[in-house]
Amino acid sequence: MKIFARIVLIAVVAVIVLAALVFVWGMQRTIDVSTPEARAQQMEAMVLGCKVRMPEVLKKAQTTTALQPAQMDQACTCAVNRVIDTYSVDGKLKPSDVSEEQSDAAELACIKELTAQ
Repeated sequence: MKIFARIVLIAVVAVIVLAALVFVWGMQRTIDVSTPEARAQQMEAMVLGCKVRMPEVLKKAQTTTALQPAQMDQACTCAVNRVIDTYSVDGKLKPSDVSEEQSDAAELACIKELTAQ
């Protein structure tokens, strides 16, 4: 039984280390957003991440704005476009070059534009 427990422990630690390595690799790789297809695919992933973080961003900004799902889609699409347009160099985007504060600022600016209309 002890041997089985050791094997399970080693496997769990190996999985955690591999997940950390994949995460670090993912944050350091350069993403190509130069073609419309690549940009659309990257935007889809970034919009999903934006929607997941939206309640936290709104809470951090201490706004009482409540957004409907359609408004959240518009705000996130706007924010992702801003981030890609601002931080991509020659059609390449590196996730580690965009800080959380910068993406939050883009989201808040788009929310303010959306709610001002």
